[in-house]
Amino acid sequence: MNKVALYCLGLGLANKKDYSVADKLLGFLTLVPPIFLLLTPINASAAVVLSIGGYPPWGKAVIGLITVALAGWGINALNHYLDRERDKVIWPERALPSGRVKVNTALVSIVITLICALLLSWFFFNTANFIILFLAITLGVLYSAYLRDIVGYLSLPPIVGLISLGGWAAFSPETLFTSWLPWFLYFLHLSWQAGHIMIYYPLHIIPGITDKNEGKTPPAFFFVLSAKTAVGIGIGFICLTFVLSIILPILSSLGYLYLAIVVITGIYGLSAGIIFLRDPLNTKKGLKAFSALSAFRLATVAAILLDVFISQI
Repeated sequence: MNKVALYCLGLGLANKKDYSVADKLLGFLTLVPPIFLLLTPINASAAVVLSIGGYPPWGKAVIGLITVALAGWGINALNHYLDRERDKVIWPERALPSGRVKVNTALVSIVITLICALLLSWFFFNTANFIILFLAITLGVLYSAYLRDIVGYLSLPPIVGLISLGGWAAFSPETLFTSWLPWFLYFLHLSWQAGHIMIYYPLHIIPGITDKNEGKTPPAFFFVLSAKTAVGIGIGFICLTFVLSIILPILSSLGYLYLAIVVITGIYGLSAGIIFLRDPLNTKKGLKAFSALSAFRLATVAAILLDVFISQI
């Protein structure tokens, strides 16, 4: 896998003895995986266009994208902040364990971005959106600090699903509890995240890690799983995501373009997952599956945006 792909997945850059200002700035930019920074706002955007059957005013749309990006950045950066000691063993090239970003600098930036996200939500959107965002941030912090190590990785998907609900509530709060569609989107997002994180799970049980460090691997859901079992569960959730994605046009006005993109990228993602299942301790295959499933979700929500755009022309 090339350096650009590794950078996009947030696996860091090559370590050096001394870092220039440019190195440190680049390290700060990699504190959060760029793929996540892109996925979070675009997931919310897909819910927005389906909630109003079109595109919102561009000014408010941009503010919404910034709000979600800031919240996503802060929560993901907090996760890396709390994982900095473990990452010295598993992902030593990441920004914090490599020393490219100072620990205190990261913490201050996390607090600032989360506060800014909440302020933007409060002043530019509505109470429902603010409550959902506040809940997502609070649960995201609890996940990184406690839930992941006590309950497990699968405590994250219900939290991530709130991104879709928040996007819907931002522009159509009055229909949040009168329509099935926002909750269908919630479970669709939840299902994808569950599959995605289970595919990611074995990447923490890679060759070369001592038993002592393996014992620190967080559980999947109260129990630590073998790599093969985790990938198998991940594929199951991605299959469910694939089915739900195909059903979505029944509940909305999406058409054949959306379906074509979903089918092609879904098959690609599932194929990469099945290949990884055959060799679940192969880090390269794991990263490929992880990136393929990221691409599947990115393509799915992009297909929603494109389909709605074309229908309005």
